[in-house]
Amino acid sequence: MEFNSAANLAIARALAIDAFGSESVAESWLNQYHALLGGVPIVVAESSAGFVEVQKVLSAISHGGVV
Repeated sequence: MEFNSAANLAIARALAIDAFGSESVAESWLNQYHALLGGVPIVVAESSAGFVEVQKVLSAISHGGVV
């Protein structure tokens, strides 16, 4: 599977909206430094490995689990 940065960023946004239930809260989270990710989520998600990490964090937020 080929990495597609634009598509994955769109997926990250959709996952964040789902996790937070609000587009504005999701955009705020995506654009603020996150210590666990070591950077700003939307920037981290631009790489394939970073995208996977952003997915993990958003999944934990959505399901109340740990990363």
